[in-house]
Amino acid sequence: MINRTVKLETHNAVVLATAPLLMVVPFLLSSDPVVGLVSFFIGSLLIGVALSEAAPLDTLAGIDRGRLPVAAHAGIDRMLAAVIIGLGIAAGLAGGHTFVAIFLVGFGAAHMAHTAITRYSARGAS
Repeated sequence: MINRTVKLETHNAVVLATAPLLMVVPFLLSSDPVVGLVSFFIGSLLIGVALSEAAPLDTLAGIDRGRLPVAAHAGIDRMLAAVIIGLGIAAGLAGGHTFVAIFLVGFGAAHMAHTAITRYSARGAS
């Protein structure tokens, strides 16, 4: 049984702190521009999903649009982690991008592990 000890708020804080690395490091490692742009896009998606748990921006206008459902958040986190790992494998197979491939596969695996230990609901909390 997996002990889901990380709260969703903590998970989002870690994602907000690390997603900019995904957006910058492939460019610093002199990656192919396509790999850099795709990783930049995925990093911005990670930030957007993490910020979706914050208060809706339209609260001041009196419009409550709600938040991203917790099940959707968990699914998107898992899907993005798998896409990051796949991008790393593709970059490695393309040749000449060894360090970028190692970084992306490692980042995706770390995000997948962090997602696996995140408690996405208060139910079952210990």
